[in-house]
Amino acid sequence: MGPSPDQPALRFGPYVVDLRAGELRKSGARVRLQEKPLQLLAALAEQSGQVVTREELRRRLWPDDTFVDFETGLNTAVSKLRDALTDDAQNPRYIETLPRRGYRFLFRVERIEGTKKSLAQPPSRDSAASEAGGDTLPVPAAAPERALGATLPGRTWRFAPIFASVLLVCLGGFYAGWRLYEHQHVIAAAEAPIRSIAVLPFDNFSGDPGQDFIADGMTDELTTDLAQLGALRVTSRTSVMQYKRARTPMEQIRRELHVDAVVEGSVVRSGNSVRVNAQLIETSDDRHLWAQTFTNNEEDIAALQDDVAEAVAERVEVAIEPSLRARLANAPQVKAEAYEAYLHGIVYLQHHSDADLLKSLDSFKQAATLDPTFAAAYAGIAHTYCLLGDYNVLPDRVVWPQAEMYAQRALALDDSLSRAHAALALALWRYEWDWKAADAEFQKALALSPNDADTHHFYGLFLATRGDFAPAEQQLKDAEELDPLSSIIRTNVGWLSYYQRDFPTAIADYQKVLQTDPSFTPAQAKLWIAYACEGRTEQAASELDTLFRLYKYTGPVQVAQARGQAASPAMRFRAEVLSYANSGYLTTYEKARYFAVAGQDREALESLQAAESQRDGWLVYAGVEPAFDSLRSSPQFQHLLADIGLSNQHPGD
Repeated sequence: MGPSPDQPALRFGPYVVDLRAGELRKSGARVRLQEKPLQLLAALAEQSGQVVTREELRRRLWPDDTFVDFETGLNTAVSKLRDALTDDAQNPRYIETLPRRGYRFLFRVERIEGTKKSLAQPPSRDSAASEAGGDTLPVPAAAPERALGATLPGRTWRFAPIFASVLLVCLGGFYAGWRLYEHQHVIAAAEAPIRSIAVLPFDNFSGDPGQDFIADGMTDELTTDLAQLGALRVTSRTSVMQYKRARTPMEQIRRELHVDAVVEGSVVRSGNSVRVNAQLIETSDDRHLWAQTFTNNEEDIAALQDDVAEAVAERVEVAIEPSLRARLANAPQVKAEAYEAYLHGIVYLQHHSDADLLKSLDSFKQAATLDPTFAAAYAGIAHTYCLLGDYNVLPDRVVWPQAEMYAQRALALDDSLSRAHAALALALWRYEWDWKAADAEFQKALALSPNDADTHHFYGLFLATRGDFAPAEQQLKDAEELDPLSSIIRTNVGWLSYYQRDFPTAIADYQKVLQTDPSFTPAQAKLWIAYACEGRTEQAASELDTLFRLYKYTGPVQVAQARGQAASPAMRFRAEVLSYANSGYLTTYEKARYFAVAGQDREALESLQAAESQRDGWLVYAGVEPAFDSLRSSPQFQHLLADIGLSNQHPGD
């Protein structure tokens, strides 16, 4: 079906589609293009900026009475059209593919009327501006030559038409200049570089909820890959997981995560193949910048994820370091069943409950058993042991040696694993008390993955326990930028103020967290003791009661009150603190803090010495802990700090 005789010509950039003659010209020169690709171009260009569905194209280009393989015909026509326009499917300038939907013509199109001769002429400077991204500007007529006596008194009326023309020319020139200035700024904004990005949770379109782990694991691993790009700020998965199935407006995501663009997509597992549809969307205007489909067999899902990461990096024009490109290209193939177990471990790890951490550990160990050369599985084991130690789920003497062993095993297989270096750093710090080696491992981890919020977070705490508060604050600031919705990072920003004896700021930070998450116990546990160290006993007692309610703990004082026995606020507070110190719920180090707050210095020192013999992982905080200020003159306390490699620090002096 050919073009209608009364159809206008279409101009975009240096190209003109002459629908009457059935020709495509570029700067006046004819471009060879067959009928179907030309019809396809007309169909897309006539609806510039809009999605033209595949079904619409079928009806227009291949009516019902035409017998042809539609999919093959359309794909061939698109390919030939892109060749004629020198367009790139991966980085389109004219034709964007929207997987499973259709196509969109991206360039502004001008409908023009004129003779074949005029259409064959090269485009005007206005069209050249359009090719550069500019708008078509009105061109004022040339000003007429002025007569010699045009301005003499008494003769002005004779030249009113001339003055009007001149005025129109000036106004036209001013308008054109303003439009050019305005449009250049619009184009500059539209082409602003992408410097920050978030990977939103991928959807599982397999039709089987049991395959959710592949989509969730793909989200996590894609974030991990992109986090290795130093020139791009990548939001942590912790902050993005709340958007899973939420369909949050893009403007809200931009406001909450402070990102220029997001990657979203879907995963379909069918038979032995896995297909990933990914797209890049600008958050400022919800504009789709890029979309691509990746397909691989289930034997190599990891390679599929690396392909997506590399494609996204190239689309946002971020340079990929040769070493990283080599790692992505040369990553060893992992057995399919081992990688599936690994993805299960990643997903369990996201929940952070004690039970899920143990499930995560089992999954990572299963992955390592199925493929003993799978370095990332060993790194996952090491990382999970670190969390089990940090959350006091398992004894320190169990978790930290295991974390160190598995981190070393992972690095023996692949020294480029940031997660393994970070796990090793934590073990060296919290258990071995090897501060120099731990510092080096933290720095290696951040060099390999500059966008790892967890590593910035832990490195900041490491620096704080050493008394290096300025760089510690910078690390926590970086962590918060990468994971802006993380309650624990926001809480520990306040913790740095607490360690520096700035109790009002610390209290304000804890309260901000509790306003958004009233049941977040780490903030509540830090709030009461900040009040206590500031000397505000009544507030400390009130917040400690709130903490006990969150813990569902009932001590002897509450029982006594229930029986109608009265106690003064100060006595009641001290009794509650000692009650919980002796409850058996606390680690030995935490028990020492409670004793110190209650004024039981001897019991506090005894608990600290017991913590040292147990190699309690929290002991590294003793050097800056305000609750221990009353102990600092004690020779026993000074000896303990020397044993763990710390000087007697007192930031309040």
